[in-house]
Amino acid sequence: MPRSRVFYGWWIVGIGLLCLLLGGGIGFYTFSVFIIPLEEEFGWTRTQLSLAITISCLMGLIGPIAGILVDRYGARIVMTVGALITGAAIALLGFTTSLWQFYFLFFVMSVGLLGVLDLPIDTMISNWFTRRRGLAIGIALTGYGLGGLLMAPLAAYLISTIGWKWTYHILGLVILITLVPLCILVVKHRPEEMGLFPEGEQTPNEDSPTQGDVQKETGLSLSEALKTSTFWLLVLVMTFAWLGLGSMAVHTVPLLKDRGFSLQTASVIFGFLLGISIAGRVAGGYMADRMPIKYLTIAFLILQAIGLALMIPEGSTVAVWAFALILGLSLGGLATLTPLLVVHYFGLASLGSILGGLWAFITIGFAGGPLLTGYIWDITKSYNPVLIAFIATTALSIALMFLLPRSKQLA
Repeated sequence: MPRSRVFYGWWIVGIGLLCLLLGGGIGFYTFSVFIIPLEEEFGWTRTQLSLAITISCLMGLIGPIAGILVDRYGARIVMTVGALITGAAIALLGFTTSLWQFYFLFFVMSVGLLGVLDLPIDTMISNWFTRRRGLAIGIALTGYGLGGLLMAPLAAYLISTIGWKWTYHILGLVILITLVPLCILVVKHRPEEMGLFPEGEQTPNEDSPTQGDVQKETGLSLSEALKTSTFWLLVLVMTFAWLGLGSMAVHTVPLLKDRGFSLQTASVIFGFLLGISIAGRVAGGYMADRMPIKYLTIAFLILQAIGLALMIPEGSTVAVWAFALILGLSLGGLATLTPLLVVHYFGLASLGSILGGLWAFITIGFAGGPLLTGYIWDITKSYNPVLIAFIATTALSIALMFLLPRSKQLA
């Protein structure tokens, strides 16, 4: 086939970015904006509302199954089905009249999100890129930042004009109309499906499978990875790190509203935080291709601790914007480095399965953090106790990172 001027792998990066923008931006980052309207409509507590996100995040426990499906059937099928389920569930959230319905639809939405977020996208892009893998994944993951930057303020505006019910209807339809056809028409799991090699090479390089030997990438299987101390250290590091990040992704808007900001202003600050994460994602991916990933991860964890500490003193608008800036950079960097750490230590052969296995355990922290935060706020009416606790867990993540080997597991 004639060679395209633009390597098709960049189209893959583009569709990954869009899936994360809409799937992650609408499916996860708008939740913070809906907390106050739902609290006012139904009288639900923040603990009860946070449980919806906990249920959503706990779907990460079936991450290994999603990873196996991606490895076996390819990204296109998994992503198409995921987009259908996600869009339908979000649209139906607008019909919610009781808490159990809200929980059930979040459960269904979360099953769908497994098919359109990190797992298939990280795996697919890793197949398409070798030397610039970190940069490509980092660019795709800017979709999360763009999703938060655009979707959180948009949701707040729609809620203020047409109400939270119609906002859910519209956001769900956007996913159905946009992502389903694009996943069917654009997604290709491997370059070999189009007679291409990774990075657009004319011949395979040492990191790339040949067209007739696609299944022989080097790396450990999930069962082999589970037997290594490196895997379990990564589990602990990322569980403690995402405990605080997950909580802030859910509670930043109500936290700021409690400190005197309007819902719209709080949503703009939260959108700024997620927008700044774009720089963290691209910078994290770019630097991961050029320096030891272990120490780069430690640097982003240090930024996370600093960002959280800035929110403890109350009354400083400068500190609030500094918090959004620094935590946004950390959020973006760690999101990009998580799959790259898996590739670095365990290779490509079972990337989807191992990454799914890692997220199954990380989910415990990511899901528990928002619920714990909501519970403590309901009791104390303050977010400071959890901010202090999350600084401590981030420090623990930093200490555990030093125990990881610098060299690849597959030496």
